[in-house]
Amino acid sequence: MPISSVVSVPPSPAASPPASPAPAAPPIAPPISPSGALSGVSLSVLSLLPALALAAVLLFAPGAHAAGEERWARTVSRAADSVVSLKISQLRDFDAAVQGIGNATGFVVDAERGIILTNRHVVGAGPVRLSATFQNQERVDAVPLYRDPVHDFAFIRYDPAELRYLDPNALALRPDKVATGMDIRVIGSDGGEQLSILPGTIARLDREAPSYGRYGYNDFNTFYFQAASGTSGGSSGSPVIDIDGDVVALNAAANTRTASSFFLPLDRVARALDALRRETPIDRGGFQTLFELRPFRQLTRLGLDAAEEARLRAADADVRGLLAVQQVIPGGVADGLLDAGDILLDVAGETITGFVALERVLDRNVGQTLPVELIRLGKRLSLEVEVADLHALSPTRFLELGNAVLHGMSLQDARAMNRPQRGVVIADPGYFFDRAGVPDGAVVVELDGHRVDDLDDLLTAMRAAEDVGRMRVRYIVPGRELNPELAQFGIDGRWFRHRLCERVDDARFWRCRAVELPEPTAEGVPVAGPRVPVFDDPLLARVAPAMVKVDFHIPYPVDNVYARHFAGVGIVVDAERGLVAVDRNTVPVGLGDAELTFFGSFPVQAEVAFLHPQHNIALLAYEPAALGGADVEPLALAAAGTALPDELVIMGLRADGTFRRTRLDAPSLSTLALPEPGLPRFQQAPIDVYRIADVPPSLGGPLVDEEGTVHALYMSFAHEEEREIRQSEWAMPAAVLRESLALFRSGERYRSLGLTLAYRPLADARRLGLPEEWLARYDALAPDARRVLYVRRTAPGGNVGERVEAGDVLLAIDGTLVSDLFEAERLAQREKLALTVLRGGRVQEIAVEPGGSDALGTERVVSWAGALFQEPHDEIARLKGVATQGVYVADTLEGSPAMWDELWRNRFVVAVDGEPVTDLDAFLERVGAKAQDEITRLSVVSMSGRREIVAVQPEYHFWPTFEVRHGENGWRRLNRLN
Repeated sequence: MPISSVVSVPPSPAASPPASPAPAAPPIAPPISPSGALSGVSLSVLSLLPALALAAVLLFAPGAHAAGEERWARTVSRAADSVVSLKISQLRDFDAAVQGIGNATGFVVDAERGIILTNRHVVGAGPVRLSATFQNQERVDAVPLYRDPVHDFAFIRYDPAELRYLDPNALALRPDKVATGMDIRVIGSDGGEQLSILPGTIARLDREAPSYGRYGYNDFNTFYFQAASGTSGGSSGSPVIDIDGDVVALNAAANTRTASSFFLPLDRVARALDALRRETPIDRGGFQTLFELRPFRQLTRLGLDAAEEARLRAADADVRGLLAVQQVIPGGVADGLLDAGDILLDVAGETITGFVALERVLDRNVGQTLPVELIRLGKRLSLEVEVADLHALSPTRFLELGNAVLHGMSLQDARAMNRPQRGVVIADPGYFFDRAGVPDGAVVVELDGHRVDDLDDLLTAMRAAEDVGRMRVRYIVPGRELNPELAQFGIDGRWFRHRLCERVDDARFWRCRAVELPEPTAEGVPVAGPRVPVFDDPLLARVAPAMVKVDFHIPYPVDNVYARHFAGVGIVVDAERGLVAVDRNTVPVGLGDAELTFFGSFPVQAEVAFLHPQHNIALLAYEPAALGGADVEPLALAAAGTALPDELVIMGLRADGTFRRTRLDAPSLSTLALPEPGLPRFQQAPIDVYRIADVPPSLGGPLVDEEGTVHALYMSFAHEEEREIRQSEWAMPAAVLRESLALFRSGERYRSLGLTLAYRPLADARRLGLPEEWLARYDALAPDARRVLYVRRTAPGGNVGERVEAGDVLLAIDGTLVSDLFEAERLAQREKLALTVLRGGRVQEIAVEPGGSDALGTERVVSWAGALFQEPHDEIARLKGVATQGVYVADTLEGSPAMWDELWRNRFVVAVDGEPVTDLDAFLERVGAKAQDEITRLSVVSMSGRREIVAVQPEYHFWPTFEVRHGENGWRRLNRLN
């Protein structure tokens, strides 16, 4: 497709917290976009210019007549008070509208009733929050009043009584005045500015509707006006006025390369406004067909004869062509009747020479069957076609399945996919569909063998499912419409609730009700266990049955996890207790769903039992009985100090469930010291690992000797480079796994010095003043151990952080000389220690008490006003050196009240309305008492220590308060009533 004809709609992406690292480069801006494509930045309201008249005058080209300048200045000054800057929050993904916050423009068309006109792509078709800011800085809330099912216009309403200091006039809609060559002004919040005034000249009245790409929202069956006026993001919904101050068009889109703007004609807009004023229904009819205006020179090639053309031209000297069928939507009222290339002549006895004439006939005959005269391949045909109700073809309900959003297939979906309007669209795959690999925009057509045409069919099929924890869904992906795909997905009530919501116009909230669905069938013990694979290779037969594929899914982003779905390889280290060791790049946090696949085919559920606070190791626990008696021998871990054999074999588990064995020469240790991440998240502390070159691709696996003893586990490590998350593979020594397993079995807390240590050569220690007797002790060590441990950073708070300083050299722990990172960690696992350090050229002994860490990390998260809060996690102090305080903002959801009011993540809330907050209980006590929309002032501290007050107005209809916490029975969600 030529680039000049492609338009891209980015419908209201959410604002990004300024302190968050950018994980990827922003997309390249397309040459054409909606003028008010919700720009993704919160509206920044600027002060008014001292004189609007002066602003208008300065925009005029030099040499313009003074009288014309003065008249335009008066017109713009008068009209500006009726133009508003809109802030929009799409509360859910729905019918091509994307959840998030942005800005646009609107203008008053009925001051008495408080009606504002803007674009449909601004308001969207789903639930939305709106506010309008007038030029005197007064801000009022608004609600959607009417959204056209096809054309790019919508009306919203505010309460005029809420305006205390301004009495705006309604701008008159005059579709009859527009003409080629007309000078116009576009008044709006261009680029998010409070006020912008852009001049232009109407160049075309018959420009085809802008294409925003095949999928998503597109206007059709209308012309657009084109003008040279370079509007941009934020000016969607701006009035296009003439010199009298009358509105002649509605700004909608722009071509950024040519500085051209595209305006929607007002014929249907004016009709809809008149119906709103009279409080009568706004009927909108259609043939479920896309038409295009073809000039006579093309129509003759399609079969229009000269006599018919002469008759039409004689009846209307301005006619230049006729409407021809471009696309008939399958399954629609015209399917099988109209065909591509048909030339439309008459409908219900009226000659149709343009879009306006056609829509006038169809809008007043909704539900009727009308006679249609057309020419097909040179032959004149008479047909009868029913007029469909376009409003009835627009989805007005959505199902919240967990945090997924699904709705019926829309007319736009049917148009884009050229399919009948049947099926359920996954607007947001959420947790359940995302973990199954089903993308957003997919259309569900079948569930467990039951045909799915709409939401009711979907719910019926789910209630009839044998096990809602494991259902088969057949779906179609846009762009691959001819190749349906199949996936297994499941739902449960552990993490989320389910709701069905229905649209209510002229109201703030949609009507929602809870949906009860069956719980997943509990896993039982199989009558006969799975068959353990038989291998001809004795070593493979020993090792492979104890290797499992691990899938881990995270419903709520805690501890700054960089993704929500992970896969890796684990090894069984305790068959009696059902323990599997895996890397923390596969299981980064304790909150989530874990599934183990044994023998390449047998899935078993598991729970996170242990997360090492500093090492890339997690332990998962499964129920051994779930294997049905299948014999799994745990893999033996080599003891600390065991020399590597001359030859090792790496057993790699591939993504397809098969194994790959590769012989290795004995690798050597190298020190892994990863760069500090931008956001405090788990990252491997400095440690010695094995680097292995030229390993065949796999998900990972153990390095074993000929007896099957594990000497290291080849695993994935996550780290950050240049603001991007990278994944690299190293082999973790078995001694670290062995120590982690022993710590878990003991039930003791892991004790940490809270020091970031690094190796330094003895020469550096000598320069720092290390006495000769200490140098002699180091000289007595093995050559590869003659080095010192340098303190690079200390974690704030705690006994050790108060007594040890960055720049110290750690010499000994309880009198034992240390020169190895892992050995220093092992020696620190006591309640009280004596550290010997070199500081300022003097050797000193310091008594310390190491701090402890929980085995599961974060075990509680609270959601309020659309933000997630948790206790500060260990990495904040360890990696950032920040003394933790209050509660930590783990995430702020797109479109939420917290995002609207600019409560960014990666900050600490230390007080609510001036009352100190020390933990989640105190926070919940404060915010739990807040009524809906009650201003709540949060004292917020950034990582750098900057303090500010963020005023948040909670909304509980779409953003309820709840918490998810871990207890004796695992994880569960607790809903709280505000």
